Amino acid sequence: MKTTVLTIDSMHCEGCVQIVQHLLEQQVGVKGCSVSLDLKQARIAHDADQVSAETLAEAVRAAGYKATPTER
Repeated sequence: MKTTVLTIDSMHCEGCVQIVQHLLEQQVGVKGCSVSLDLKQARIAHDADQVSAETLAEAVRAAGYKATPTER
């Protein structure tokens, strides 16, 4: 299990938070995530063998948000 933090600079409201959280939770290999508007971050627990940090960031970017991954 790996934890990835995505910095998401383009979230503006709680609706954005819900969209990002839903997108991430739908990705194969994601076990859980939390999204913070105040921190402009998403923290995702995932199976690195099933989904990479870059794939998670790409899923968020595809919805029009700017996302930069940091693996931990």
